[in-house]
Amino acid sequence: MRESVFWNRTEQEEDDAMQATEIQDYAQQLLEAHGFKAIAEAAQKAGACEDQGDSEQAKTWRQVEAALLLMRGPNES
Repeated sequence: MRESVFWNRTEQEEDDAMQATEIQDYAQQLLEAHGFKAIAEAAQKAGACEDQGDSEQAKTWRQVEAALLLMRGPNES
């Protein structure tokens, strides 16, 4: 096991950061291709994965959905 100091990332943190970057990139591509309908599409895909018992894939789709929601910004009232 490698020792880490607070400014050094662990391998898990590096993997998480890479996955977060990949999710952001994918969300951006979905947004460009489908507009804000991509949010509903990501939610539907997450739900379908949950129904099939694929919790890992569902988690990824929920992260894509969350990234898209952030890109959309706050709702106007």
